[in-house]
Amino acid sequence: MATFKRKTYSSLDLIPEFEMAVSDFLTNCASHHTPIHLQNIRRRCVLFLKCMQSWGKNKLNDITYEDIKKYDDELGHLKKMSRIIEESSLHQFLKYLADNGQINVGRYLYMYLIELNCITRVEDLAYEEQQQINNLESSFSEFPPNEFYEASLEFVNILLKKGYNKDYVKDIERVLLVLYLFLDLNSLGYNPDLAIIWLNSDAAKSVFHGNALIAARRVLNVFKDYCESGEINFRKVYRKDISGIDELPAWCRIPLLNFVDQRTKEKLDEKTVKNDIYSLLRFCRFILHEGLQSYVGLTGELIHKFNIMDKHKSPEGKNACNNRVKRFLKYLYREGLVELPGLHYALGTAAVSVETIVHTLCENEIDTARIFVESASTALELRDSAIFLLGSDMGIRGSDIVSLKLSDIDWKKQSIKFNQNKTGSEVWLSMPTSVGNAIYRYLKYGRSRLSTSDYLFVSIHAPFEQMTRSICYSTLKRILPDRDVSGSGFHVTRKSFSSNRLNNGVCPGRIADAIGHLGTASLTSYLSLDKDKMSECPLSLRSLNISVNGGF
Repeated sequence: MATFKRKTYSSLDLIPEFEMAVSDFLTNCASHHTPIHLQNIRRRCVLFLKCMQSWGKNKLNDITYEDIKKYDDELGHLKKMSRIIEESSLHQFLKYLADNGQINVGRYLYMYLIELNCITRVEDLAYEEQQQINNLESSFSEFPPNEFYEASLEFVNILLKKGYNKDYVKDIERVLLVLYLFLDLNSLGYNPDLAIIWLNSDAAKSVFHGNALIAARRVLNVFKDYCESGEINFRKVYRKDISGIDELPAWCRIPLLNFVDQRTKEKLDEKTVKNDIYSLLRFCRFILHEGLQSYVGLTGELIHKFNIMDKHKSPEGKNACNNRVKRFLKYLYREGLVELPGLHYALGTAAVSVETIVHTLCENEIDTARIFVESASTALELRDSAIFLLGSDMGIRGSDIVSLKLSDIDWKKQSIKFNQNKTGSEVWLSMPTSVGNAIYRYLKYGRSRLSTSDYLFVSIHAPFEQMTRSICYSTLKRILPDRDVSGSGFHVTRKSFSSNRLNNGVCPGRIADAIGHLGTASLTSYLSLDKDKMSECPLSLRSLNISVNGGF
């Protein structure tokens, strides 16, 4: 059996403060461990504090990150599993001390990340990341680590008071605590840009993997907004910045940015401009790969090659990308950056516009949905029932359903009045008894009493606020789990509403009014579903010069 040299500090007597800390910790965790296990935990904690004492530490709060790292290095002689056990015991001990305010919270986090081998120091980051941090240093003194830690505690407590799931809040707290350790360990203050630099580092990615990394990014964005406005909004959508533009050479990048700036000045919405950038990045990367060193070298053959090689999921997507590149090519000609005026003609059209098949709910699906509505009893089922009927019995869009407010319903007049998100026009619709009953049951038995939201439909779990329209698609999937029609989402309820009214002889004008359309042109495609009406106006074979010999 291997023997190890006895530590010189092992014979020390612990000072009263250190002895009391160990005793209190063991009392606190006594119910979770066997007596033998407690003895081993005591030995590890005592040996750690004796070592600190031998290094001149007379108070628990005097223990530094460097002390912990130095002590952990002394455990290097242990086998991997034994070392993990030692580190785990010390991690729990330091956490107990931090929870009781006896040491800085960063100390136990440091030991925890030592276990994971995920300690992050600025000097360990990539050179580019270190340079980015250096450029931010002027703002670090405005939000020191201790204030960041206090703000993160307030943030977490607000979430708990709002009723968020405790495990979910614990994951959020972990992100902020690990960031705090990075700040405190490196003597840096909180800065939102610094937080993102840290999260993008390989060191942070070793702590947060996959979906956890995505969730951590969202937490940092929400926390940033909280620091700026004092409000917490987990419903806000945060889009990642477009990357890759800065990697383009100046001759390629500057005209692209000037074109984008011009498009922005045309008051186009942000999404349209971003789509322009995505398509032009694809184009620029292609011509760079082909060896071009200026736009002057563009030829029809090269652009045609891009058209062939640039793959898209649908002809419509291909057309949209080509149209963006065409506009850019015209801009380059106007600016004198290309010599040929007709280069954009080298990009063809992948497909002409087509009329798609209108999908509606079949009779069996409608019957299944009615059974679901009648038997609904849980909060989720009651909400799903009301949402489904607003679509199927009133033809309301999903985006408008989730935007309905309690004040939009006039119970005395049995109607709903709201402004459509898509058109902005006001719609005042009669509310069928089926819809009214479903909404009433949801409000009485399904909607949380803790919600203070003005919106009709709120989330089942805290913070009980308005939902996004994607919940309508989820509703349809829960009610009709076997339905699998490509390209047919919740909007199928609106299409079914319109088609059923046509089949029942309701004039197109009244249907257009019911679904908030300004005219009847958009209802043309629904007529193809009305077999009875279509059979009343067949084309004559004689008018098409088709002769029939011998009859049918």
